[in-house]
Amino acid sequence: MAACDIVRYPGDGGAEPTTPDAGPELPAGAPGPPPPAIPVTDPYDVDKDGDVGEVDVPSTPDESPVDTVPPIVDANDETDDTPPTDAPTDTTDPVDAGDTQSDLTDTNGEDTPPETDLSDSTVPEDVETPEPDVTEPETPEPDVPETPEPPVVVEPTFSYHAPGRLLPGTGQGQIEQIVHAPDMVFPIADAPAYLQSMVFTFGGGVGGGDQCDARNYGYPWRDNFCETRSRTRTSPFCPTSKIHQGQDIRVGTPGDCNTLRRASASDRTLHKVVAVEDGVISHIGSYSVNLRAGGRIYKYMHMNMKALQVSVGQAVTAGDHLGYVSNDFGGTPTTFHLHFEITQNTSENGWAHVPPYLSLVEAYERRENGPGEIIDTGDIAVAAAPIIIPEGFEIIE
Repeated sequence: MAACDIVRYPGDGGAEPTTPDAGPELPAGAPGPPPPAIPVTDPYDVDKDGDVGEVDVPSTPDESPVDTVPPIVDANDETDDTPPTDAPTDTTDPVDAGDTQSDLTDTNGEDTPPETDLSDSTVPEDVETPEPDVTEPETPEPDVPETPEPPVVVEPTFSYHAPGRLLPGTGQGQIEQIVHAPDMVFPIADAPAYLQSMVFTFGGGVGGGDQCDARNYGYPWRDNFCETRSRTRTSPFCPTSKIHQGQDIRVGTPGDCNTLRRASASDRTLHKVVAVEDGVISHIGSYSVNLRAGGRIYKYMHMNMKALQVSVGQAVTAGDHLGYVSNDFGGTPTTFHLHFEITQNTSENGWAHVPPYLSLVEAYERRENGPGEIIDTGDIAVAAAPIIIPEGFEIIE
């Protein structure tokens, strides 16, 4: 390749490239120049780190003794040998039936008083004996604690590598990241999405192969903010210069990829792109759309620019339809994906590109209504190894 020739893969500016000398034939659907002298054989062949006890129930207490009331005995009760207390007692000897009145005179000539007639004696009526007021004590219920419900286990809906863990050999990532846009909506309306490099995976020019390869459509996600680029683009959040300032997002399935490839450029309207926050469309370029939302600017790249749903100055609400995923790149196609950036007005660095990776992770969790699973957290020394870009080959996206 002539030293002065420039191959734009992928790119976002600059003059149209001159026609390069004929080189080796590229496979169909694989934009960009041929792979470097030492291509990445397989970008995905990367080592990965990462009774209730018995309750003592108190026994039923003994019934407390009950105070009983002695029954009141009927005076005429035949079973009671005790005479009624109010009946007079005759202390005289009984009189034989044959005795006459004259026989009742004692030796002194005095009359013996007649025997008392008990026929008219008043006998108390039967008195109802009240039932004793005996209340059975209530047996207290044992204090048995409720068995707690087992926690609901929520299965992860997707997995992702730790922030800053780039593909080995593709640059040095930023591992100390925060969520810069904690409430934003995920930029893809509803299709499956996969965060990964578009340059160093299959069909990405350097990665070789075909962009619709099934291995490109799967988890875990991979950060590519700070990934190596040919042109000087910086961020205070990246350890080096000449970096990728956003996050690439592949969308859909391998079948969707082939459907888009067969469709004309203007008819690529398969996957909706939406506003991530309330704001205003502040700029539309040849292959980019900017959404200004307070102290942030969100940049969307490579949508179908002939099928945009918004215009400059238009106010939008989070979730509003902006356009469709495509591969527009100012006349030079790239892979089918959405490039997404966040520029934020920071107190330390003013307006600067900030890592969007963790903001996208949390937004996807909200969209999917389920957690993501981080699969590694550790050493990224292998990712810091420098990548060798062939002379005259540019990676500018």
